[in-house]
Amino acid sequence: MAAEIRGYAVIHSSDISIVIPTYGRDCVLVDTLAALLDLSVRAREILIVDQTPVHSPEVEEQLALWGAEGLVRRVTFGPPSIPQAMNVGLIAAETDYVLYLDDDIVPDRRLVAALVDALKAVEERVACIAGQVLQPGEQVIAFESWKRPWFPFNSDRRQAVSVVMAGNLCVRRDLALAIGGFDENFKGAALHFESEFARRVVAAKGRIMFDPTVSIRHLRAGHGGTRSKGGQLTTWRPHHSVGKYYFAFRQGFREGVTAVVVQPIRAIRTRHHLRAPWWIPATLFAELLGILWAGWLALRGPRLLDRGSAAPSVLARGV
Repeated sequence: MAAEIRGYAVIHSSDISIVIPTYGRDCVLVDTLAALLDLSVRAREILIVDQTPVHSPEVEEQLALWGAEGLVRRVTFGPPSIPQAMNVGLIAAETDYVLYLDDDIVPDRRLVAALVDALKAVEERVACIAGQVLQPGEQVIAFESWKRPWFPFNSDRRQAVSVVMAGNLCVRRDLALAIGGFDENFKGAALHFESEFARRVVAAKGRIMFDPTVSIRHLRAGHGGTRSKGGQLTTWRPHHSVGKYYFAFRQGFREGVTAVVVQPIRAIRTRHHLRAPWWIPATLFAELLGILWAGWLALRGPRLLDRGSAAPSVLARGV
C-alpha cells in the first residue's frame, strides 16, 4: 500500500494493478500482454477480466503458462459487459491504484514508470489520471492548435480535464469504489459510460488529470470487443445506440429530449449513408430500439456497486 507523508502518497509501481477487460480477442491480446510484461517498470499485477467463451488452443496455452508463472492473473466472466467487467477488475485488484487498458494496444515502454511519476506529481484528491491515447493514424498534437469542442487525447499538454477514456485510465481504487464504480446499466458497446463515470468523479470533488507521458497506441482491432455485434453503420441492433441515449436520459429531461430529437438525424447524416442510403431504415430502427431500451434502463435507475457487498459479489462471479 502507498505510504502517506504529510497528506501526499509515496507511490511505487507495486501500488498499481493493470486491469484489462477482454472479449473476442486472441493473438492481439497475447501481443498486448507480452508488451506489458516487457515494460521498463512493471505493475504489481496484470489482471485480465476474460469474457471470451473460447480462445484458440495456442492463446489458451500461453495464458495458462503466464498464469502458472504468476505473471498474469485471469478472471473469467460472462456474459460480456464492459462496465461490469471493469467493476469486477476494480474489486479484484490488490492495490491502491487500478490502470485500465484496452486489450489491443501497444504501450509506451515507460507506461507504468510514467504513471508512477504522474501520481507522485499530484495531490491526494486527484481521483484519476487519464493517459494519452493515439488512435490508428494519429500523432501527438500541440494542444494550442486544437480548435474543436471535444478534448483531444492525443495532445501534448498535461492539464485538468473532466473527461476520460477507459482504454488508458488510472483510478484511485478507494474513490472509485466509494462512488459506485462504473454504471452497469450501460449495455452493448456501452457508449459514454466513461463520461458518466467522469461526471460522478467530478461531482464527488475528485480531480481528473490528463498526462500525455502515460501513453499508449490503440490498435483498434477489427474483430472482438465492441465490434463483436457488427459496425454501428451497418446494423439494426441497438447495441451501439443504447449507451448514448441512456447517458442523455441520466442527465435530465432537457438532455434526454434533445438526444431523442437530434441523435437519430445525426446517425444517418454520414458519408456511409450518403453512399449507401439503403442502410438508413436499419440505422433509424437501431436508434429507435436504443431509445426504448435506454428509457427502460433509466427508469430502473443506475446499477452501481455497493461497497459493502463488493467482495461477495465478486466471489459470486467466480473470481
